[in-house]
Amino acid sequence: MMYRKIIRNDVRDSKLITATTTIFITVAAMLVALAMILSVNLAGSIDTLMEKTQSPHYMQMHTGELNEPRLAKFVKDNGNVAAYEASEFLNLSGSDIEIGEHSFADSVEDNGLAVQNKNLDYFVDMDNQPIQPQPGELYVPVAFKKQGFAKIGDKAKIAGKTFTVTGFLRDGTMNSQMAGSKRLLLHQKDYDELFSKGRLEYIIEFRLKDPSKLNQFESAYKKAGLEVNGPSGSHRLFKLGNAMSDGIMIGILLLISLLVVLMTFMCIRFTLLAKIEEDYREIGVMKAIGLQIRDIKKIYLAKYAAISVVGSLLGYLISLPMSYLLLKNIKLFMGESNNEGLSWVLAIIGVVAVMLLIIVYVYSLLNRFKKVSAVEAIRFSGSNEKVNTKTRFNLRKLTFFSVDTRLGIIDIFNRKKIYLTMLLVFIISTFIMIVPALVYHTTSSDAFVENMGFSRKVDIGTSLYQSTNNAKFEQKIETYLEQDPDVADFSKIVTKNFDVKDAGTTDNVLSVELGNHQKFPVDYLKGNAPKKANELALSTINAEEYRKKVGDSMILIRDGQEETFTVCGIYANLFNGGKTAKATFKDEKATNIWTDIYIRLKDSAKVTQKMTQYKKYLPFAKMNNAREYRDQTFGSTIQSLRLISVGALVVALVITALITSLFMKLLLAKDKKEIAALKAIGFTDQRINQQYLSRSLTVLVLGLTIGTLLSMTVGKAMSGLVASALGGVNVQLTGSLLIYLGCPLLMLIVTVLATKAVTAQAGKIEIAENLKD
Repeated sequence: MMYRKIIRNDVRDSKLITATTTIFITVAAMLVALAMILSVNLAGSIDTLMEKTQSPHYMQMHTGELNEPRLAKFVKDNGNVAAYEASEFLNLSGSDIEIGEHSFADSVEDNGLAVQNKNLDYFVDMDNQPIQPQPGELYVPVAFKKQGFAKIGDKAKIAGKTFTVTGFLRDGTMNSQMAGSKRLLLHQKDYDELFSKGRLEYIIEFRLKDPSKLNQFESAYKKAGLEVNGPSGSHRLFKLGNAMSDGIMIGILLLISLLVVLMTFMCIRFTLLAKIEEDYREIGVMKAIGLQIRDIKKIYLAKYAAISVVGSLLGYLISLPMSYLLLKNIKLFMGESNNEGLSWVLAIIGVVAVMLLIIVYVYSLLNRFKKVSAVEAIRFSGSNEKVNTKTRFNLRKLTFFSVDTRLGIIDIFNRKKIYLTMLLVFIISTFIMIVPALVYHTTSSDAFVENMGFSRKVDIGTSLYQSTNNAKFEQKIETYLEQDPDVADFSKIVTKNFDVKDAGTTDNVLSVELGNHQKFPVDYLKGNAPKKANELALSTINAEEYRKKVGDSMILIRDGQEETFTVCGIYANLFNGGKTAKATFKDEKATNIWTDIYIRLKDSAKVTQKMTQYKKYLPFAKMNNAREYRDQTFGSTIQSLRLISVGALVVALVITALITSLFMKLLLAKDKKEIAALKAIGFTDQRINQQYLSRSLTVLVLGLTIGTLLSMTVGKAMSGLVASALGGVNVQLTGSLLIYLGCPLLMLIVTVLATKAVTAQAGKIEIAENLKD
């Protein structure tokens, strides 16, 4: 009862401080709970989807004839295949697909038709159950719902035949918006009727008894001379694609939540020190009448324990509806998670941990009572703070500042310890503000694709897969491009498979992209692109699997002979299964797997026009508009990051305003005697306010400088770790003047307004009352 009355009276007397502290604890608890809920549900939803669809551990797309008896014999002899399927994918021209009011004529993705599989890689509905469509029914990818391209009941025209959109499907391998292909599901009868309207591709898929032996299986598949006329993919890459968009958002949320928790401790430190300063005389009286320190600590601890419990409970309760909103996208694309119950439990554990840490931290801060002298507290009504006046800075040397500004700056050097906390707050606020903005700016820039294994200099990319006329088609494309006056440059890259001698065996096969890699460079995590014939660059997945780093040697088998190469670089790659290598040597004997020709135009504005022209005169080649591919593939991720960066900006500014206000309130409480003395010798309220403004702005400038530098170093490293965890992607954060000047300017405005609002109270400090001792 006594503690309840003390808490109630204290809350009534210090509403602003109590409200601010509660808000910080609430936000910290909410963010921790959200981070737990989202991360656990994302991982669980992906695992559930991959299990329900029976996604393949290895997939090989193939254009051309399929030798089914040979494939069946390979499966029988291999011994590690649990199930396999050679499903068909009927690739259609985008102009042949129209759903509702939307035409897919401008789509850069491969959109095609498929029927339900029998053994694995099932198409599932919104309840993650296998779909069995009826004649006339069409099930479209859930991504089309997200993008607003289709809704249930829409009429769809597929190659002249009309269907009704009956539902949406989830596809374990092509579910992600980053996937380059999308499959539309229909009945076998309808598929047979439209068979002549499209280009047939095979999707050869395997589920393994022992997934850990995927590398050996992939090598065995390639060595067996089976169908490889197309890109391949693995279970790891499918999971990465499904996790990428929401994973980036959750990663940034985790970072912000950790920083806000740290800021909460700073806020509590401010408010508690300010409260102790205000109650200094009362604390002295309690010590003088014989109260034990532990009893005095209980009075203050009771309040902060109550605030911690209330704030943590509010934070958790607020996180529940917010998590439902943020989980909508995850549940839409992947369905319910089997770990949903676990996520709530972990969220509660996280919130309770934050609450307990706060209480322990408050208890440790209250040890300051041991230093309180009852005599001094009653006599001076405040802490008789020792100020270090030994400083190398001389007021005369700062002649370009006014006297009041100089006094404010000198006070910072005299009381470094107290200003250090405010400096840390500004550093963290800057970090919270700038890092998400840098991530958004980087992902929305043209250079971002280079982090994924694709050059930003490419305007148009064309691909040719293995066929009897491949050499003829390649020559025709090269001749056409050489004669095209609008082409600035182009480069042909041919992919071939070579055996690798590793650990004394030649069981592994490496897909090597041969050609000039200087014209259209990608970004390298380490090292650089190959220039010499004996140099080899590896994708991150291959470097990890072969345990290679820059400078190591690697032996390839060419025409039956061993040839040693030096690893010159390591790069990220999310295309063609992510398992590639780059080299420049000439090879005329190994079979071409596919050929890519990258084109740069003199005028990038003509891309659409040239695409139409090339499709007309080079119909045998697959053409991609590089910019549209990036926009359609990463568009939703970029939009999510934009929302996060704006939210982080608002959070950082609110934190800056609150902490600045609390800090100035603390200073005013500590400096009552000094302010009264200054007023006694003639300093006006305006001049005193100027001194405090100079203090906050000086600390702000230091905080902004250090925070920006940390954002570009520590922030870059942390982003790299998150990207690496998601799939070995190299992210080089880049910024702009709007970020580096705009963010600091906003913090400057907020700091000035908050400082002036609080220091206006300095005019209420009475000279007689504070100088009477």
